[in-house]
Amino acid sequence: MKMIGIVVGAVIVVAIASVVGCKLFASRSTEATVALTAKLPGKVAVVYYSQSKVGNTSTVAKWIAKHTGGELVPIETVEAYPDAYGDTLKAAKKDMENGGTRAIKAVPPLDGYDVVFIGTPIWYGTYAPPVAEFFKTHSLAGKTVVPFCTHGGGGAGRYFVDVRKACPAATVKECLTIRGSNQIERRLGTGITSHHTEDDVVKWLNAVFK
Repeated sequence: MKMIGIVVGAVIVVAIASVVGCKLFASRSTEATVALTAKLPGKVAVVYYSQSKVGNTSTVAKWIAKHTGGELVPIETVEAYPDAYGDTLKAAKKDMENGGTRAIKAVPPLDGYDVVFIGTPIWYGTYAPPVAEFFKTHSLAGKTVVPFCTHGGGGAGRYFVDVRKACPAATVKECLTIRGSNQIERRLGTGITSHHTEDDVVKWLNAVFK
């Protein structure tokens, strides 16, 4: 009986901690307090692929667009990846083994843009297969390319190097690497706001385009 009481008590403590933690994440403000002082050289497009319902990469893309006045250009797959993260990674690995890309819906030409931000979740150490397809079908020669990525704890891997390889005739700026949600946080419904805010994005923009 004593052991049961200890277990029940531990469960209650964990439950309370979880509720408090979720409330803290929910109440945390992400509004930027840092001013954008950077001057970007020309018209901006923010191209991104975001798979999870939490929307880590899309959240960062929206922050960038908000502060740069850039146009959001989402990359959407013809066939969606599975909802479950583990199944998504299995499908992505299969894509990488079979040509490295996944079919995407038409993305308009970017001829009229001078600065192109490219965002992706990091899968197996680099950009997701839909982004590989975007690079395959869109030339960014002569443009300023600015990579950004989100990850669940493994870092950016070789993403920056791979972007430079995919855009040999572009000027590639310093990459923004943002820690997004891990699998547990996805199940809890928390995500990017538990790790970063708009201030991180604004500080990065100011550093890249100083």
